[in-house]
This record gives sequence, C-alpha cells and structure tokens, in this order.
Amino acid sequence: MKNLFLVIGLLIIGLVSNFVHASLMISPTRVVFDERQRTAKVFLINNSQEEKTYRLGWKEKYALPTGGYRDLTTDEVGSWRLSQLIRMTPKQIHLAPGERQLVKLALRRKQGMAPGEYRSHLFFQALPTEKSVTSKAIGINLNMILSYSIPVLYRKQTSVPKVNLSDVQIVESGSGKQVIKLKMHRLGNASTFGKVQVYWKGGDEQSWQRVSVANNFAIYPEVESASVELNVLTEQKMQNAGQLKVIYTGQQEYVDKEFVKKIFALTP
Repeated sequence: MKNLFLVIGLLIIGLVSNFVHASLMISPTRVVFDERQRTAKVFLINNSQEEKTYRLGWKEKYALPTGGYRDLTTDEVGSWRLSQLIRMTPKQIHLAPGERQLVKLALRRKQGMAPGEYRSHLFFQALPTEKSVTSKAIGINLNMILSYSIPVLYRKQTSVPKVNLSDVQIVESGSGKQVIKLKMHRLGNASTFGKVQVYWKGGDEQSWQRVSVANNFAIYPEVESASVELNVLTEQKMQNAGQLKVIYTGQQEYVDKEFVKKIFALTP
C-alpha cells in the first residue's frame, strides 16, 4: 500500500509539473545577437488562472553530446560567458492571469573580444505562492518551485558551421519501437540550429518516405560530435535492405541553409 501511495504521489507531481510548465509562455525560446544587433526582447505570458511571480537571472550551462545540459560551476565558467555583457530589465516580474510582460536585453560589447560564440542561459525561477498544491488522499503537500531557461547567444566574426554524418543505424527500443541512431560532427566556431529529417526507401521502392523529424536541433561549439537518437514516426517498420536519407537544414538565422544531406545504404 505504501508503494501504491508513492506511485500516485509521483504521478500527481508529474501532472502538476506539466501544468505549471505550460502556464508560462516564453517567446522567443532562443535569442541570437549578431554583430550589429544591440537589443532584444523576450515576452512572457502567464497562461494560468493564478498570479505568478518570477525572478530572472542567468545560468551557465555546458551542452552534452547526448543532448541536454549540465550546469557549470564557478570554476568551470570560461571567457565565453555572455551574461557579464548583458543588461536585463526587469529582474523580477509579477503576472496576473493572462498578463504579458516584456523583458529587455541590452548587449554591451567590449573592445578586443575574441572571435567566436558567446552564450549564457536566461533563467526564470517561479517563486512560491500562498496557494500550495495539496493532496489530502496521500497526505503530500506540494509547494513546487519550477524554473525554465532559454539560450542567449552573441556571435562575433563566426562562420557558418559545417556538419558531417556517420554511424547511422536502426535499432529497437525496449518497447519494441524502432529508433534511428546517428552521429553528427560539427566543424567551426559557431553552433548549428535547424531541422533533422530522415527518409527511408526500401530496396524495391521508388519513392522516399519520411520516417522521422526533429525541429530546433542545435549542436553547440563545445560539442564536436553529437550522438542523436530519433524516434520513428510511422508504425510501419523499416525491414530488409534499403536506404536512409538524412537531411539537416537550418532554421531561424540559418533558414534555407542545408548543413548536410547524406544517403546511407543499410542491409539487414
């Protein structure tokens, strides 16, 4: 019975987390300063039915080859930290239900900055409210403090990165669904950002079928080789011999840029 209560409690925490995460709308979810841009705007909207207060700050993060980030310690933070060059206003906001707030970012560049990509993550921390989420059935009181962050970048004298592909394979996950695994190798002093699409053509087929897609995929400068796993869209399994075509095309500032397109012959 104790284990059952624990499972129910974890389910409630998961549901509340998803709800609260959806209650704050952030636009855009990524900010890029070029060499001529001095200011940027981020809009926050309280999409919930409760008043919310958020404290704004900065996080320094390191991108991982398998996806996601880890927070950097003070000793690990290097010269590519952007937060020291950004003035942000306001630093705390209070939003009524449905209210929108503008956050202004002003870039203050320094003389003699080295070429390359600078990055920090703008951090939004939800402060506790008087109303807490309580489950009387299991006696758990949840007073959750959630946070979100978005990357903010500045590029100085960078070039468009180059990308290569290798080690493409189709494997089955623990649930029996197919997963496409591949490695992406980035060259250059800037990150990529775009859409990854994968197409399949069986040995006797004439047309390509799109089987997987991933939007807003980035490879940051600290990652030279990224390990990518893509879920297959269709229930139809890719069987026997065939070909996989992988296309990585740019989005936002890289729109219409094709980073890489490559076809791989696969055998059973």
